[in-house]
Amino acid sequence: MTWHKKILRRVMLALLARSSPETLLRQGEEKVLRAFRRAASNVSAYREILAEHGVDPRDIHSIADFQSRCPPLNKTNTFARFRLAELCVASALNDLAGVLTSSGHGARFGYGLSTRAQAKYAGDAIDLGLEYAFQVDSKKTLLINCLPMGVRFSSNSVTVAETSVREDMAVSLATEIGPFFEQIIFVGDPLFFKLVTDYARGKGVDWGKQRVHLIIGEETFGEHYRDYLADHFHLNADDPAGGMIGSSMGVGELGLNLFYETPQTIGLRRLAHANPEFFTALFGLLPEAAPLPMLFVYNPLRCHVETVGTDDMGYGELTVSMNDLETPLPLLRYQTGDIARLFSPQDIARACESTGLPPPGKLTLPLIALKGRAKDRLPDGSHVGQYKDALYAQRDVADRLTGAFRLEYEEGQMVIHVQLRRGIQDADDLQERLAAEFPGSVSFEQVRVWSYEQFPYGMTLDYERKFNYYSPP
Repeated sequence: MTWHKKILRRVMLALLARSSPETLLRQGEEKVLRAFRRAASNVSAYREILAEHGVDPRDIHSIADFQSRCPPLNKTNTFARFRLAELCVASALNDLAGVLTSSGHGARFGYGLSTRAQAKYAGDAIDLGLEYAFQVDSKKTLLINCLPMGVRFSSNSVTVAETSVREDMAVSLATEIGPFFEQIIFVGDPLFFKLVTDYARGKGVDWGKQRVHLIIGEETFGEHYRDYLADHFHLNADDPAGGMIGSSMGVGELGLNLFYETPQTIGLRRLAHANPEFFTALFGLLPEAAPLPMLFVYNPLRCHVETVGTDDMGYGELTVSMNDLETPLPLLRYQTGDIARLFSPQDIARACESTGLPPPGKLTLPLIALKGRAKDRLPDGSHVGQYKDALYAQRDVADRLTGAFRLEYEEGQMVIHVQLRRGIQDADDLQERLAAEFPGSVSFEQVRVWSYEQFPYGMTLDYERKFNYYSPP
């Protein structure tokens, strides 16, 4: 890594720190309008979609025009309808360097494409984020990528180890190679990190000997889960400076790390978890009726974010437009299937003031609260996320589970099927203890605990695929 790249990163981070969210948003709006004109001129499928909705690109002069007149895109009206060549800028497929697929969780794949010119700078973009969060320019860092194979990234600053979903490989690297580094960054998803904790505990690994950070993607998670990981890795969840457990959200079609937590957003979310009054003041929701939203920041110079069809509290369909003028596959006003709300620093300050809490420090990036996927909302008004986090409310209970469960309706009643870890048979008290933690009025008869082998929704977990927690009636 050359010294001038370090200097450039410091300059860029300093500029972001000095800018206000409002300034960055205005600059991002100018970029997305340029991205729109490029797509309207160079992508045949997008021109066809605009024409079907009566949109003349020459009439789009402002961000208000763009948001009110240009139709939202989604996987169905893009990847399921058009050939890939029709969705791309002309001749873009001739110079591809990489292809990233979506999870396929919705029975259809989407694709994120990058050219060789973009690939030259991909590592620099990742390194900028790593420096911002973990000061990798000054700390020798080992990054262990445990995301399913196919999700890879490069870096010019850190040592990258690719393990995919091999818990034995990840733990071996951390314990044998990790001591040669000042810090280790694990990247993975919640279910796989639960497997890592179980495996490492069985091997007697003492994580207190190393400085560890966790970047969690693929799914949302709750603060009970963060506490569980902190306890296992000997971290203080309330002090990310000593080792961060943070969330990052990407979308295969759009890019990695679009939204991410910072120490400030983690602190606000944990405060909302512990203080029901602040939960309601900040998110406009009742703790017993909704999962705790993720609280993310994002860079508006990279993507333009809006919410469509908002309810009284400002939550609507997350809609993202990428600002990159080099991308071979432009996606404008693309809906991810998530429900979210946009926040300003003033919104945060008002919530703190109304509950008598001190405001956080300066917030330089705009914020977004993510409730989760719309399809994970249950008929009784609760959400899959509430059940997911309830598994980790009691440490000794969580130790006996894999984290996998399935919600189903039988004769109009919710039934929660829970999987025990491999080799665990002691489950006599789990039905009542889990029922007490689940949202609403759940009786112990509604909780069914299965051995690892007999769990009817997959004898073994396939960590390469997203797990399906809910089967609609």
